[in-house]
Amino acid sequence: MKQYLAHKTPHSERFTPFLEQGKNQRPLYRGLFNYIQQRILSAELPSGSRLPSSRELADLLSLSRNTVKQVYEMLQAEGYIETRHGDGSYVSPQLTLSHRTTQRSPGPHTRSIRLSAKSEQLEQIRPLYQQHKQQLLLPAVPALDQFPWQQWQRSVTHASRQMKFHTERDFMGEAALRTEIAAYLTATRGIHCDMAQVMICSGSQQGMQLAFSMLLNPGDKVLVEDPGFPGIDGAISNAGGIKLSIPIDRNGFRTDIALHNQPDARLAFITPSRNFPMGYTLSLERRLQLLEWARKQGCCIIEDDYDSEFRFDGPPLTALQGLDGEHSVIYSGTFSRILHPAMRLAYLVLPPALVDPFNRMRGFMDGGLSALPQLALADFMARGIFSSHLRRMRKLYKTRRSYLLQQVTQLFNDQLVWEASDGGMHGVFLLPPGVDDKTIVEQTMKVGLGIRPLSYYYDKQPARSGLVIGFGGYDEARIDAGLALLKPILEHHLKS
Repeated sequence: MKQYLAHKTPHSERFTPFLEQGKNQRPLYRGLFNYIQQRILSAELPSGSRLPSSRELADLLSLSRNTVKQVYEMLQAEGYIETRHGDGSYVSPQLTLSHRTTQRSPGPHTRSIRLSAKSEQLEQIRPLYQQHKQQLLLPAVPALDQFPWQQWQRSVTHASRQMKFHTERDFMGEAALRTEIAAYLTATRGIHCDMAQVMICSGSQQGMQLAFSMLLNPGDKVLVEDPGFPGIDGAISNAGGIKLSIPIDRNGFRTDIALHNQPDARLAFITPSRNFPMGYTLSLERRLQLLEWARKQGCCIIEDDYDSEFRFDGPPLTALQGLDGEHSVIYSGTFSRILHPAMRLAYLVLPPALVDPFNRMRGFMDGGLSALPQLALADFMARGIFSSHLRRMRKLYKTRRSYLLQQVTQLFNDQLVWEASDGGMHGVFLLPPGVDDKTIVEQTMKVGLGIRPLSYYYDKQPARSGLVIGFGGYDEARIDAGLALLKPILEHHLKS
């Protein structure tokens, strides 16, 4: 039979390797299709060459004729072969060398698709640390073991029932969730808004991308805190903005420097309630100065309310937006750090004049989010579970912070000096002068720690050297385990 095929169709020998290479791929027809497709694209089966008949190939490969016929039909439908009535099947003569591709190389790939200048710029931005859930002492991780899963499941079930009759879509987000958020912010953060101003986002990063793209023209200046959260660098660059890093002190963002040196800035991005990572709070005097600057310049302030819920020495502070009588502040909040990092839900509170423009852009951007998690969270909040969970977590994180400070003092004495803060989910510990925190963290990551170097969050030098240690998501046993891994590494670096 093979001799007959070789005489009848000179390229039939090209199919016999399929017996070794592709016959284990399931489904079988897909394996044979891929095999023949690659031989055609690589020119092993030249344009115009005759293929074995379906009966011949089925006999050669010990397959059913129906399988081979199905493969030929798929190849014909995609233009790889053509069938001539009474004469068999042939590789399409229209497939010239310019249409063919080489087989995919198993080795490293080089980029052949040209990226935009904007994409190339993103490669120059400092990369974000990758987070792994098994890391210990990782900052910004909530107490996942304390999350009320049964109550959340009840809310998801309730939302699923609502979805049965849910046909409307609002680019701003589900009305039920926006109503709950507006009520919560009014009661706890002193924010002036109604649900029409609340836009739901799939994480705070999406909210920043949207805000910067709507507010910035190429070359516009953006005032940011130094140190600060590096995750906004890409969003500013992507919108064509120019980041201007302004130092902070114990009273927060240095408005005296910012407004004197850069009065023509277009936008300010700040964390007035709790700077990340230092935990400093913007003073009332500077808040009023910043609002006055925005009023005079016709500029906008983006208020990222990082960790404001977890203030241990009193209730959360009034948001900057609550002091704003000119509607110049966009307030940004997230549920990822409060509840669960996998809950990619955040929100913006927009000035009334920005609601319609942002709504239009959101329609072009992604058309809105899935209704199910939004409806579930709305029910979770409406039943009081959200507020109850927050109160419990505030007490828990205060206890865990106290334990971390106690253990650090016992284990490290004056090698690590706590930079005092009144809340949050991590602690900043300063190292002795001249110690390279990045080198220490490189070693701690190798043993499974998620500690971050303080200098990483600085944009300009001189950066302070220290360790940013998370405690929110870790009980006493895991805090002990993490510090036990840190101790020999730190001692080694301090001695060398």
